[in-house]
Amino acid sequence: MPNLQLFLHIKNLLTTLHEEDEPHLSTLALMVTGLFFGRHVQLWMIALWCPWEVQLLSVVRRFERFVADERVDIHRIFEPFVWAMQASLGNETAYLIIDCTQAGPKCRALVIGLAYHGTILPLRWRTVKGKKGHLKGQIQQELLAEVWPYFRGHRRVVVLGDAEFSNEPVINWLRQVGWDFVFRFQHRYHLRLTPDSEWQTAKTIYQQAGLKSGQVQHWRPTAYTEAHAIPCLTMTVHWDKDEEEPLCLISTLAPQEAPECVYQMRFWIETLFGQQKSRGFALDRTQMTTPEHIDRLLLAVAIASCLTLGLGTHLVIIQRTKQVDRSDRRDLSLFQLGWRYLFRLLALNRLTDIKIRFSWQFQLPPPGFQPA
Repeated sequence: MPNLQLFLHIKNLLTTLHEEDEPHLSTLALMVTGLFFGRHVQLWMIALWCPWEVQLLSVVRRFERFVADERVDIHRIFEPFVWAMQASLGNETAYLIIDCTQAGPKCRALVIGLAYHGTILPLRWRTVKGKKGHLKGQIQQELLAEVWPYFRGHRRVVVLGDAEFSNEPVINWLRQVGWDFVFRFQHRYHLRLTPDSEWQTAKTIYQQAGLKSGQVQHWRPTAYTEAHAIPCLTMTVHWDKDEEEPLCLISTLAPQEAPECVYQMRFWIETLFGQQKSRGFALDRTQMTTPEHIDRLLLAVAIASCLTLGLGTHLVIIQRTKQVDRSDRRDLSLFQLGWRYLFRLLALNRLTDIKIRFSWQFQLPPPGFQPA
């Protein structure tokens, strides 16, 4: 029974990390096991893979009690995974990506993750009501503050985000703690280039500078947005030749650090969302509408994601990716490498070979890479 083997392995991992055998850890291990086999977040599909001969509805109700239990401290349970991921950085710069994704029919999840080999390792999340639209800057700032203790001693941290995060509460908090950032912002925002100049929109500034398709230009405005006048930032406008309009970025990086290149890592979070949705656990198909319940469901999804990425990392480090991928080129993502390797070990009854590792000490070849 491979599902029983995997359940016992995950339960042992969780109880070892927390040095206790709490009842809700067994339920969580059961949910993670069902996520792998069912590939879906709907509770009845997770319950189908319960390794005991019990009524399906009883298992579903057990899961419902778990996601509704206010005593389940998701951040305390997930904290050992965060420390393991943070420790993988060494002295490297930590790039944190923040973004929102749809979670169910009426909620959105705000997620902060650590950039990692073309994808994201989830660190913190918070679900709120609403299908779309920008979240308030105060909520974003609070979530960043929850991540701060893990990186407060790190040499350098750079936060990347879309336009909804280029607001005064987030920017001022990041400057206060000494973290750098690169955020996209709307070209209609007003900036002032010199103390004596007029407030101008970013669009007016780059049009007057004669910016053309395929070019990048930087400015050091004395103030960002007329409402808040935040000083000492860099405005970067990058007009990709394949895009209809330029990309406007505001950052604390110097122009020679190429903020437009650093910002490209922001799109890595879409890989994580894809893993949690269409290419993994169908998070977007959940019917839950209570944000706190979705947060506890996301705990199981986050653990499953970390286990898969950590296993894929181990496979790359020991140079045995050809066990699940082509030997002449790389076709699979880190997530898919770990996913396939997990099920190969289950099929071969070699679950004891599972090793979860996180490391920046290797170079993942680009997709389709063919070694000489």
